[in-house]
Amino acid sequence: MLPVRLIAMDMDGTLLNTKQKISKENLSALQKAESQGVQLAVCSGRIANDVSFFLNDAGLSRCAVLSLNGACCLYKPHGTPYELFKIATDASTAVARILIEEKVTFAAFQAERVLVVQNDPYIPKMSWGTYVDREKPNAYAFGEPAVLEGITQGICKFVAIDQPGSERLQRIKEQLLLIPGLAVTSSWNDNLEIMPENVGKGTALSNFAMRLGIPREQTAAIGDYDNDLDMITCAGVGIAMGNASAAVVENANFITATNVDNGVAKAIEKLLSGEWHG
Repeated sequence: MLPVRLIAMDMDGTLLNTKQKISKENLSALQKAESQGVQLAVCSGRIANDVSFFLNDAGLSRCAVLSLNGACCLYKPHGTPYELFKIATDASTAVARILIEEKVTFAAFQAERVLVVQNDPYIPKMSWGTYVDREKPNAYAFGEPAVLEGITQGICKFVAIDQPGSERLQRIKEQLLLIPGLAVTSSWNDNLEIMPENVGKGTALSNFAMRLGIPREQTAAIGDYDNDLDMITCAGVGIAMGNASAAVVENANFITATNVDNGVAKAIEKLLSGEWHG
């Protein structure tokens, strides 16, 4: 049995509780893991700047940031990306046109900016907009021209938001899947996340582990929803949150408590003790 050397975790629904906070119990477990030489990584659909503020506020300055579902990866909070993947311009243009024609709320993500068609007060209040503009007054750009101009500079990810389980999202997904070069997933039942093909949390975790010389057997991943699925299955130990989707639970090696009940802390304790291993 080899000790775990890399623990990756999702953010929303996993590391954060329902108050959008890292609990004292979770933070204590993360600090214990770091003190034992374990490399930590947060794999999130959020923008890198957003994730970085959470980690810096918690004092986790050595935690890697695998943001935008693996499209933008940093060795540490607020660092320079060592990997940055963008959707091809033609594909981004096609995605934007579909979303605009469908009149769905959506955002286009660059490495450090969020572009939205309408200046909708709902947008900055969403989880991925919590900290994005704390130090960057130009973090948001509004209007269709801004989105289309941003496409020429490169888009890492689109997110479309609608009512949970809406027929419009399903219709949009069917159209998106006809566009070459895209990967389409969801971080909850009210959205679609569109990234470059072959980009995902699992690939980001595998590449990060390879850079550190850590074999798969000594990696672990903790997540709760479908965009965590490839990360769960590619890690040596895949752990589903107690509040995870059925697909994540089905493919995980172990199930921990919910994000309300400090599931990350409880999983880390079992990993560090060797009770859970690959």
